[in-house]
Amino acid sequence: MIWSANTWRCLLVMEINTIHKKLSGILKDPAIFAPPESLLGFTGREILGMAQCYLVDGSSFMGKDDPVNAVASFAYAAGWLDTGTYIGMFSPGHLCRYLLSERGSVSNLFHDQLTEKACRYQRLLDSAVKSSEPGSEAGIRWYDGGERIITIAAAYSSGGRLFLQIERFEDALACFSYGHGWLDAAIRAGLIRITGNREIFAV
Repeated sequence: MIWSANTWRCLLVMEINTIHKKLSGILKDPAIFAPPESLLGFTGREILGMAQCYLVDGSSFMGKDDPVNAVASFAYAAGWLDTGTYIGMFSPGHLCRYLLSERGSVSNLFHDQLTEKACRYQRLLDSAVKSSEPGSEAGIRWYDGGERIITIAAAYSSGGRLFLQIERFEDALACFSYGHGWLDAAIRAGLIRITGNREIFAV
C-alpha cells in the first residue's frame, strides 16, 4: 500500500521519550513463534538482537542529549521488528510503525545536524532500494514477500521526501531510517539479496 500525501502528514510525528518507553516495553519480553532451533527461530533472534542493540544505542544517544541519532536508532529498530512481524516471527500486535505517531519535535538547536542526517539517510535508502531484489525465484511466496518489502521501503522513502519538502526533517529521518530497517532485516531473513553497494546494508 502506498499512502497518500495527507496520510504521510499525520504519520511518523514522534515524541522521543514516548517511543523509547513503548519500544522498550515491546522488547522487554518478546516472543518468537518459530521453534528456537529452526531457521526462522534463529533469524527471529537475530532480528530481535538488532532491534535491542539499536534500542540501547538510542537510549545512549538520549543520555548524551543527541535526539537526532536517538530518532534514527529507534526508527531503525522499529523497522527491524515490523519486518519480523510481517514475516510471521512475532505477534501482529507489535507493529512499531504506530509508535512513530507520537507528536513532538527535535529542538531547533539541532536543526543543522537533523537536516544533514535526514538528507544523507534519504540518499542511503534510495541507494539501498535500487540495490535490492527479491532473494528467491519469481512465482514463489518468498519472492512476493521480498518484492513487497522493497515496495514498503520505497514507500517510506517517498514519504520521507514529502516531509523534506515541508521541512519536517525529524519525520523525514524517521521514514528513511525505518524503511532501511525493513531492508536490512529482510536481507538477514533471506527474502532480499543485494545487487549493488553492500556497504550500505547491515550484513
